[in-house]
Amino acid sequence: MTETEVAGNRVVYNGSDPGGIAAGAAISNGGTLTATRNKVFRNTATAEGGTAQGGGLDHAGGATGLGTTTLEQNTIAHNRAGDGGGIFKASGTLTLSGDTVRDNAPNNCSPAGAVPGCTG
Repeated sequence: MTETEVAGNRVVYNGSDPGGIAAGAAISNGGTLTATRNKVFRNTATAEGGTAQGGGLDHAGGATGLGTTTLEQNTIAHNRAGDGGGIFKASGTLTLSGDTVRDNAPNNCSPAGAVPGCTG
């Protein structure tokens, strides 16, 4: 994925199962992804009575948990989710290289410390 703008998307879970998940409003990866010089902004994941993760990017790691996401020179900003407003990493490998991840709510990356080079 190169030089693409992903903006204004919403993923909503409002089912009756309290364990439901809304993840990856802009991008959801469970395999292998390399993304270079993209803009990911103003995307929202919500889950009433469930869990919302990864407003900008949800890295699930796939069925084996070994998925890989490589980000290079992207901007991930102003995204929202219950956790990992910018990036949520469940498993696998996620690498940042010259990326800007900022101004996402309630945090830029989650879980804390799971995405090397990402703060807040």
